[in-house]
Amino acid sequence: MSTVLLTGANGFIAATILRKLLERGHTVVGTVRSESKATFLREQFKAAVDSDKLKFAVVDDITAPGAFDEVLRAYQFDAVLHTSSPFRYNITDIDEELLQPAIQGTTGILDSVNRVAPSVKRVVVTSSFASVVNRTKGTWPGKVYTEADWNPTTREEGLKDVGSGYYASKTLAEQAAWDFVKEKNPRFTLTTLCPPMVYGPPEQEVPSMVKLNVSNLDIYDIFNGASDPRYGVWVWIDVRDLAEAHVLAWCDAAIAANQRYIVSQGNFSPQMFVDYIWKHYPERAAAKGINKHSPGKYYSDEGIYGVDTSKSVKDLGMKYTPIEDMLRDTLKRFEDLEAEGK
Repeated sequence: MSTVLLTGANGFIAATILRKLLERGHTVVGTVRSESKATFLREQFKAAVDSDKLKFAVVDDITAPGAFDEVLRAYQFDAVLHTSSPFRYNITDIDEELLQPAIQGTTGILDSVNRVAPSVKRVVVTSSFASVVNRTKGTWPGKVYTEADWNPTTREEGLKDVGSGYYASKTLAEQAAWDFVKEKNPRFTLTTLCPPMVYGPPEQEVPSMVKLNVSNLDIYDIFNGASDPRYGVWVWIDVRDLAEAHVLAWCDAAIAANQRYIVSQGNFSPQMFVDYIWKHYPERAAAKGINKHSPGKYYSDEGIYGVDTSKSVKDLGMKYTPIEDMLRDTLKRFEDLEAEGK
């Protein structure tokens, strides 16, 4: 079995990756921004902690030069799964608080691995469909995105507003990662995964329902009658599938070395959330006053863009979870959290 560094271990995606790694018998060192962020995971995976299969390291600022040097020197890692991304609230300077941190947070760990962790052979970076999609084209009927597509947003365009800055930050960070590999020719290989909207039962700590991760909050706000469907991205993936993709990309699939993957189940519409809730939770839907909107009407008559995920299926052997299964498991988890008083 291998020893893996998992960054941002307490996050929505990483917590699910963590469970899959431990189930496969790997030893995991998870980074968190503060010791308190590891408390919940220590309790959830107590057996792994007690058997030294799970350890934690504090990296409070992943954009600081050499931020990961100490933890990388402390263990003989076989692989690094980099899910952590810097975050800021109330952004006033897009370049200083969004673009630069995203780039530095990605290239920084690659630099550290290259300098101080010669045992690492594989690095997998969680990128985003934001680095693929062309926002200026909108729903772009008939377009099928592939790994060859890149978001054309420039740094200058990303400075216009926070929304553009977010998309630019994801694009520039992934491009910087690939530039690093080309320029430095490191000992390790790189794989980037580009997931769109990520939904599914949360494994991470949920102090209260209003503090769910942003994507799952889109579902819960409908389930709770607090919001109408929020539209934006038209493709999605189950968090459990995304976690599996991270594991497969370094553990089972040598072909994934130095490759980029779009990982997605395919198209969806938030109207599907509404329809599912009314079908399976009719009493709750009525009591919460959930608006039915347009049952069965998921897309405009012109259509929407799609994604080609055949590369992930062929190379990684991905099998994607249907949206009905995701909603079943996610809403059940929401009910359990509500019963716990969250």
